[in-house]
Amino acid sequence: MKTDWHELIQRYAAGTATESEAAALQQALKADADLRATYLDHMNLDVALEAVADAEELLAEARPLEKSPQQPHGGAWVQWRPLTAAAAGVVLGMFGTSMVWSYVVPHTAKRVALLREGFESGMARTAPGLPKEAGVWSGDEAEVVPAPADFKAKTGACMLRFTHATHVGENASKSSWGDVYRLVDLGSPAGENSDSLRLVANFASAPFPASEEYLCSVELCAVEEGAWPTPPPENLPWYRENASSVAARKMPLKGDGAWLPINVVMPLPPQARFVLVHVAVMRSKPATSAAPVQFRRHYVDDVKLEIVSPSAMRRHD
Repeated sequence: MKTDWHELIQRYAAGTATESEAAALQQALKADADLRATYLDHMNLDVALEAVADAEELLAEARPLEKSPQQPHGGAWVQWRPLTAAAAGVVLGMFGTSMVWSYVVPHTAKRVALLREGFESGMARTAPGLPKEAGVWSGDEAEVVPAPADFKAKTGACMLRFTHATHVGENASKSSWGDVYRLVDLGSPAGENSDSLRLVANFASAPFPASEEYLCSVELCAVEEGAWPTPPPENLPWYRENASSVAARKMPLKGDGAWLPINVVMPLPPQARFVLVHVAVMRSKPATSAAPVQFRRHYVDDVKLEIVSPSAMRRHD
């Protein structure tokens, strides 16, 4: 069976790969230069920006980062959370069947949290349609629910459950996408700098029939202050067509109850004032539907949006 290296790299970075999968990945990395480049690209997105937040502790204690809390127990292998060359001056060496990482972590890498949502604040459900103001979750029908006995939330006690691939008043008779949005006001244009925007969301679903397949996705649209209309636009194509920067990513959901982290990183445009956060699930099989898809137990939790600055922290009031 052909190995999906992209998926395996994602699970290795998240700490959910098995011991045999980790060993297979290490062997493949030794033999395939293109795969090594792909691996480092994934780590730039999935790990490095998390790791630099711990720079001061690392430098003080002169030790590697702790193992990922999601790492499976009982295995003989040890997964260290690696930094990358682009973000933290990584040097990679491979000896035998193991990977040894050395690193120099810059003091100056900073992050500014714009959004950290664990759905614990008392929100009950999404408002219908695209956001009409900043700071409100809206979109297709979704509701905040407590974690059931057989399903643990990613953080806290609650999570957002997608319910319908439409919302009241949309008249989307055959929709297969469950879309949820949040508009973030940066307060002022970012200005000339080398900052980036990073969005991370965690998705999970309970088992679903073998005849069905699902995807999850994240998207960022940054809109410049001068392009912003009043009232805010109420359709996603407007954001995509008028954004000064767009980034998106999607991955398959396994239906195994495990949380899947998915993220995107993009440069922060100098004149950006508003950022549309878009998280979604989609039924990709069957591809057509006579009515809007109703999702059974598909969830998102622990959604984070942050500004990452390699040289200085940008003030956000």
